[in-house]
Amino acid sequence: MHMLDRRMLLRAGAAAAGAAALAPTVPARAHAPQAGKRAQPGFYRFKLGTIEVTVVSDGTLAFPAETLWGDRAEDARGLLTSTFQPSSPVGLQINTILVNTGDKLVLIDAGCGVDKFQKTTGGLIGNLAAAGYAPDDIDMILFTHAHFDHLWGISDHENASLLFPSAEFVASEAEVAFWSAPEWANRLSPALKPEVTRANLELASPRLRLIKAAAEVAPGVTTFDTAGHTPGHISVHISSGSEQMLLTGDVVVNSTVSFLHPEWPFGFDMDVPLATKARMAFLDRAAADKTLVGSYHLPFPGFGHVVRERSGYRWLPADWQWTS
Repeated sequence: MHMLDRRMLLRAGAAAAGAAALAPTVPARAHAPQAGKRAQPGFYRFKLGTIEVTVVSDGTLAFPAETLWGDRAEDARGLLTSTFQPSSPVGLQINTILVNTGDKLVLIDAGCGVDKFQKTTGGLIGNLAAAGYAPDDIDMILFTHAHFDHLWGISDHENASLLFPSAEFVASEAEVAFWSAPEWANRLSPALKPEVTRANLELASPRLRLIKAAAEVAPGVTTFDTAGHTPGHISVHISSGSEQMLLTGDVVVNSTVSFLHPEWPFGFDMDVPLATKARMAFLDRAAADKTLVGSYHLPFPGFGHVVRERSGYRWLPADWQWTS
C-alpha cells in the first residue's frame, strides 16, 4: 500500500479545482411551484339500485357559530375543536343531489347561485357540466324549502331569468304559501334577503307545481314532512328495489353538533320546537332503519349513516366508492 504524501495531495486538489472551474455552470432546479388554490369538489356519482345518484357541489358557506347556534355557540365551538373542525367561522357545504331514474332527471335543490349571498357559491352549473349535464337536461327541480341556498341557483346573477329552460319546479304548497304571504317581510331577518327569494319564486311560478308534504314526485322519489326549519320544509326518500336513502334538506347542518346535540336550536330554524322535533324524528328513523343518508350541508359528498350514541347520535361518513 502506497502512502499519499503532502505534495501528492496538493497536486490532486489543484487538478480537481481546475476541472471544476472549466465545467459548465448548471443552475439548481427548483421544485414545482405551489398551486395556491384549494381543490374544489365537483361531483360524485354512485348507483342506488337502478337509480343513478350524483352529488353536484354549488360551493360552500361560512357563518359564525353564534349565527348557527346562538346561546350555545361557545359550547358548539368546543365540540368542533374537539373533533378537529374549524370553529370560526363554521363551514357548510352545498351538496345538491341529481337523481336519474332512467325516465326523469331530478335535481333536488338548486344551490345559492353566483355571488348572491357569499362569494364561495355558484359552482352548480359548471359542476353539472363536469358531470356530463347541461341545464336544459334537467326535467324537474324539487325544493326542500325556499331558503337562499336552496332556491336562488335557479336564476342568473340579476335574478331576472331562469337558468333551467326545461325544468318543472316542485315545492311544498305550505312553503310557497308562507313566502308569498303579505306579512312575509315582517317575519324574516333582512339578512336573509327574503325579497330575492320571493323574486325567484315568481320567476318559477309559470312552471311551479305545488305538492303536499308527502308526495311521490317521480318514480322512487317521495317527499315527507320535516317542517320547522321553515313552515313547509320537506325531506326526501329515494328507493330502488331493496335499496333506499334519505335526503336531509336542512334537518342537520354539522356532522358533530347536529348529532351529539340535536336538541340545540339551530339559528335559521323558524319554528324551533317543531324543527327540533323533526330533527329528532329524522335521526331516530335513520338510526333505526340503518338507512343511507344524504346531507345537504355536511362534508362533501355528504353520505353516511346515523347511529345512536348515549343521549344523542353519531354521524358515520360512508366510504367513497371508486368505479370506472
